[in-house]
Amino acid sequence: MEGFQQNRGAWTQGTRFDTGNGRNFMAKLLVVEKTANIQSLLRTRFSGGAVVVDNALFVSEAQEKFKTEAYDVLIWDADGSKGERPAGAELLEFLARNFPEIQIIVTSAEEGDPACGRIKNENYHYIRHPIDGDKFCALVGLTLEKHPTTDKIRSYPEVFIPMEFEGMLAVSLPMREVFQRIIEAASAELPVLVTGETGTGKELVAAAIHKRSRRRDLPYVPVHTGAMPKDLIANELFGHEKGAYTGASESKRGFFEQADHGTIFLDEISTMDERAQISLLRVLETKSFRRVGGDKDISVDVRVIAATNDNLEAAIKEGRFRRDLYYRLDVFHIILPVLRNRPWAITFLTDHFVSLFDAAFKKNIRAVSRETYRCLRRYPWPGNVRELKNVIQRAVLMARGNEITPDLFPERIREASELDSRTGRSAIRLGMTLDDVEKEFISMTLASTRGNKKQAATILGISRRALYNKLERFGLL
Repeated sequence: MEGFQQNRGAWTQGTRFDTGNGRNFMAKLLVVEKTANIQSLLRTRFSGGAVVVDNALFVSEAQEKFKTEAYDVLIWDADGSKGERPAGAELLEFLARNFPEIQIIVTSAEEGDPACGRIKNENYHYIRHPIDGDKFCALVGLTLEKHPTTDKIRSYPEVFIPMEFEGMLAVSLPMREVFQRIIEAASAELPVLVTGETGTGKELVAAAIHKRSRRRDLPYVPVHTGAMPKDLIANELFGHEKGAYTGASESKRGFFEQADHGTIFLDEISTMDERAQISLLRVLETKSFRRVGGDKDISVDVRVIAATNDNLEAAIKEGRFRRDLYYRLDVFHIILPVLRNRPWAITFLTDHFVSLFDAAFKKNIRAVSRETYRCLRRYPWPGNVRELKNVIQRAVLMARGNEITPDLFPERIREASELDSRTGRSAIRLGMTLDDVEKEFISMTLASTRGNKKQAATILGISRRALYNKLERFGLL
């Protein structure tokens, strides 16, 4: 067999791998090569069902397979696709950093590790050609013997298989961790602070915490303080007495009284004025408050969940938010991940929303084109999952055929993708410096706003002056 030095018999065919508890497991390998040499060798030496060998001709194909399949070992013949080496190195770094238990074996006839020595992982192996078949199979066998303690396949279904939880969908470890934090928060009677960008699902997290808590059968009152005039927030939260001000013809119960014994969700907490913040701090500390214009304390038993897309620490420095209130709310903190940092999740979520709206609109969507996935992954998604959901809903509704294509997307998304294609830029990737990441993301954001710097500054959460300083620094003016 070309490229291998064959010595039969050193590795037993039909080998199965003991888990240490008297059971065996089957392993799944993905081989990326243009020839079938490695695949044939592995299928011959590991016959008998011990190992499932899957193959991909290109790195891009391997990336697509990892979105829907879980593998224990990735083997990449880097000589077969030299033009894909940068993409291959990115894939290896991603797997080594995020899923360090995956075994990675790279083969090449050239000097120098294709990963450029950036992977510092004991499960990463680099082998020079020509390959000794026995030694290679022995290495594969040794990697597989680093087995789990159960009999399930050595793979990561908890990462790659979507999981629904209280109306949310997790397709990545960051969201699985959020689900775990929700369960932990639900079991404790503590204030909760949920932070994350617009569209990351803060209101869903709050509702899930309440639904999983002992207060699940008691009132749940969601309040969007950002939608209220600042001078009316205290009145809406705590109510008022008759005659408290002109037009107050009768007393009124506020949201806290309505939520007594249950949970209140305060969205966009940073929009509260000083007066409302002081009153909220008092409720958290004493479980009592006074209505506007009232002279007696009202006791309540309310679980407070607060949320914001603002940087509260920056708001404290700017004098917009009380430090003592922040400490009272930050007892249990849940941070929601942004979609742009989870490009692989975009594919899963797209498929999920296409299926959802295909059924809702009684369409007959059978496919999403590869160019569509690439287009979606190039866009920075300032509105996160909510924005993606709305975009897919519109695309499915507008579709005349049975395939979702990029022309069904808003212009801002297509323009961001076209800009990346023209400039040769790819999405933010592993191996980039923080400065490069910041420059890339600012460029992507400006593309999504069609050059509107005021809107871009709002999305980035910085002032226009700060944005101009960064544009000048990075030579983007």
